[in-house]
Amino acid sequence: MLEHRLRNARGLLAAMALLLVACQSGSPPGAGAIEAPAPVDSPTPSGATVEPREPSTLDGIYTAAQAQRGRRVFENTCSACHNTEDWQDELFLARWEGESVYRFWFYIYERMPDDAPPYSLPREQVSDVLTYILQLNGLPSGDGELGSDDDSIGQHWLYWGTPESVTSMVSKKKSRTGVE
Repeated sequence: MLEHRLRNARGLLAAMALLLVACQSGSPPGAGAIEAPAPVDSPTPSGATVEPREPSTLDGIYTAAQAQRGRRVFENTCSACHNTEDWQDELFLARWEGESVYRFWFYIYERMPDDAPPYSLPREQVSDVLTYILQLNGLPSGDGELGSDDDSIGQHWLYWGTPESVTSMVSKKKSRTGVE
């Protein structure tokens, strides 16, 4: 219990420090602002997929071989507490929809396996098991593997490939940038 409170307190302190640094950056308003993607003009027919205008999990960010390695990590480590249906559940998908791949990756890295200390899984295994989750949910593989360094992981957004995903992405980008 105490360890859980300490972990939460450390996270809160880190977030507050980051906010303080961001507020004191000295940049003029609007400098370096991210331009919001163009709004979706018309509704998409039900069941169709739409490609978002930013790098995402719909772009094939892993290889089939990497997802197979992730399957082995799941079978050897994760299956003690999870089954594959956990990662295909509506609540799970909704929880991570529109989040950065890095945030999801870090959640796994910091907290799994549950019965081990934080950061127990090697970074490569975290990337591998994450790609297995993407594959389980029908996201396409591609020509390159998802890296295990922060820069490689941080450049993608998590979308499950539905029209609602794209609508969610546009709304979140607008709220982050303040652009209507």
